[in-house]
Amino acid sequence: MRLILLGALAIATLACCQETCHSSDEDPYLLFGTKTAYTFANQGIPFNRAHDVPGCQPIAIWLLIRHGSHNPEADEIADLQKLSDLKNNIIANYRKGNFRDTNIRMCPSDVNLLERWEWNPRQNITFAGDLTSDGYISTQQLAQAWKQKFPGLLTDNLHDYVFRYVNDQRSSTTFRAFTEGLFRAREDTYDITKENDEKLLRPEKFCSSWINNVEENNDTLTQLRTFESKQEYKEMISNISLRLGFNYDIQKEIMKQMYQMCRYNKAWDVSQISPWCAAFSKDDLKRLEYAEDLETYYKYGYGTPMNQQLGCTGIKDMMDFFKIHVERVAPQQPRARVQLAEAPQLLLALAATGARRDAAPLTGDNYHSAVAQARKWTASSMAPFNANFAAVLYKCTPDSNLQINDQYQVLFMENERPLNLEDCRVGLCNYTFVKNRFGLIADNCNLDFCNSATKASSIIGLSLILVFITKLL
Repeated sequence: MRLILLGALAIATLACCQETCHSSDEDPYLLFGTKTAYTFANQGIPFNRAHDVPGCQPIAIWLLIRHGSHNPEADEIADLQKLSDLKNNIIANYRKGNFRDTNIRMCPSDVNLLERWEWNPRQNITFAGDLTSDGYISTQQLAQAWKQKFPGLLTDNLHDYVFRYVNDQRSSTTFRAFTEGLFRAREDTYDITKENDEKLLRPEKFCSSWINNVEENNDTLTQLRTFESKQEYKEMISNISLRLGFNYDIQKEIMKQMYQMCRYNKAWDVSQISPWCAAFSKDDLKRLEYAEDLETYYKYGYGTPMNQQLGCTGIKDMMDFFKIHVERVAPQQPRARVQLAEAPQLLLALAATGARRDAAPLTGDNYHSAVAQARKWTASSMAPFNANFAAVLYKCTPDSNLQINDQYQVLFMENERPLNLEDCRVGLCNYTFVKNRFGLIADNCNLDFCNSATKASSIIGLSLILVFITKLL
């Protein structure tokens, strides 16, 4: 039957038209927001040795790391399983060959891949949300990459570390994968210092003001809804429906489930073609990527001022850690503070630094503007699977580097690359500058504003500080 289907499709192809062929595309679009594989997020960025600072030695590292690719969440499984029925309907459409527009269709090889797709029974409630095998391996590789960069900091001495992660299955698995990568699966790693600090790693979960005013506030997603109400977004759904052989527009939620499966599949096995991605053109994927950027921009980024206030907890933790190493002459332990977190905490921390701020806000109306097309705030590069944000403290020898006029330096890195900050040199900042800018945030950082009784005064105080720093940036 499959050969008959492919033969019929090949004849139809010769008889008509232009068609998309995802399986033979040598340059597919692989940026899928927070479900982007780490290797695709870093693709095309040249390797550099910014971490080698002449005349300076790294003495401490603060590292915030997101987990690798994971299985669908428990509340996603039922809807994603329904794609099996949708797949059968799509294949039936292609067997019938009834298309309103024969110029919009998948090529035979894409249809064949989709026909072979089946729901993996392992994607069940038991393993919901836990790391995939690829996510486990990529987390091990990330640990090895950081250890290769900083062998003097990320040593084999377990006392050089303190790890923080929350008490759930995915975080525990991520800790195991990362430490196996660091220590080559040593059996004594249970002696590593581990701390469970939910308020630090998930501050938004403990902030009633944020929950009420951001997470559960319908206005937070106003710009996303504006974008989805645009005619071009509706036409995108119509074209996707035609490409699948339907004579009516599929529901928006069904389209989003296909997109979710597309990007999950590609993250689970980066070397394989994701059959569900064939439902989308490159322009479709870019629009869907922008839609998620609108969501994260307002939910965790600059679109809502409260987000930067929550992100201050990470900045405070970093500054408190560095202060110990700067103020004490003798080398201190631990030398590495590693925090295993989720995408929200990573985005909140980056927003608190003032990094990746665009000249104009992202909105549902400015998708085609120059700012939006070249936007700095993009979840695909900020928070892919295995995303990481690091600050490395260096101690320098006087007069050993003419470009350095401060005994201590801090190198900020995002996904192993220098993070551009104003008044710094390719991510490398004088500690005095860091202390003045981020120390101010750290000294005024608390979650008192989360309580309605103290909300007003706390928000006003920290907001004024953030406004001042924003002007500097």
